[in-house]
Amino acid sequence: MKKKIKITSRKERKLWISALVVLIAIYATLFLGGQLLDLMVERRIIEQGLFYLFLLLFITFIISGWKSSRNRLENWIYAGVIAVYGMALLRMDITTSERSHMIEYGLLSILIYEALIERKRNGVNVKIPVLTSILGAGTIGLLDECIQYFLSYRIFDMVDIGFNYLASAFGVITSIGVRKLKQVFTNWQMK
Repeated sequence: MKKKIKITSRKERKLWISALVVLIAIYATLFLGGQLLDLMVERRIIEQGLFYLFLLLFITFIISGWKSSRNRLENWIYAGVIAVYGMALLRMDITTSERSHMIEYGLLSILIYEALIERKRNGVNVKIPVLTSILGAGTIGLLDECIQYFLSYRIFDMVDIGFNYLASAFGVITSIGVRKLKQVFTNWQMK
């Protein structure tokens, strides 16, 4: 008999629901093909949208840092990481599609990783959450590419598969890096 998987906390539930929303958004873009996508690329709407999304994310963290002095340092760390991440993406000589993969699969892997860490914190035996989240999000990207093979207006691309795994790893490593920086700064403030 199969053991029923239980959500261990409210936070874990929110993380899994957020991951599901990101997953639905990723797969919904599969069917936004043809003329709409061509129009968005032609008018540089996607490229400009990425810039404004990063700007909005950056401003959101700064404002939330002003509101709560308790989390101010953490928010500045996140804002700095987002700024570096955003500028690196804008400078990279990659297509808009590959940039969006970095955001989509990076975010998905972070949400999966954080949900797994929350499960582990609540006493569930989760083996290697880093690897599980990277492989999980990357495999979702693999499935995404396989579906594209059957869609006439989309292109199956092996490079995108590798990019999805890379973006997943980059997202989780960024999350771990921010957590470590937070610990360093918290310990530094206590001295």
